[in-house]
Amino acid sequence: MLAATRTHLHRLAWFTAATVLGGGCDLQTKAWAERTLGALPEQSMSVVDPWLDVTLAYNRGTAFSMITDLGAARWVFGVVALLVVASLVAMLLRSHRDWIDALAMGAIAGGAVGNGVDRVFRAAPGGGTGVVDFLQVNYPWGGHWPLFNVADALLVVGVAVLVGRSLLAARRPPEAEATPTAAG
Repeated sequence: MLAATRTHLHRLAWFTAATVLGGGCDLQTKAWAERTLGALPEQSMSVVDPWLDVTLAYNRGTAFSMITDLGAARWVFGVVALLVVASLVAMLLRSHRDWIDALAMGAIAGGAVGNGVDRVFRAAPGGGTGVVDFLQVNYPWGGHWPLFNVADALLVVGVAVLVGRSLLAARRPPEAEATPTAAG
């Protein structure tokens, strides 16, 4: 019992560290983007020309702007972010996942918290609230990937790690069960 509790606390510590560090880094980089890029005439700066720019934008809607303005529904998305974190904690405590899964789940939680806080509380120019997006990856043939932020990257990496590890575990042959042998 004590070993199981210790294991749960160990995984929860990894999860919490990833959540706090990831969410904190996301919110801090968004504050930096607002301060730094908001003061530039075009609110944009090349970092690795021509591959990476930082460009200040506010997403008032959902991912990829599928819904362009959430309005009062932003509170629903804030609650959903909290439910995601609570669900991840419950999954972590009910499973036999290791510290790598705990970190991946913490990255997802940190991303949900960062974007959830923005969506509910960060004032956007022109009124309302919005998620700060500022990273822009440019294609060599022209155009660019949609703007994103650290929270988006945390969500993608966390999900990719969990899916990748699940696929690898499914491909692994089941361990041979030890059968007792008769003494000669």
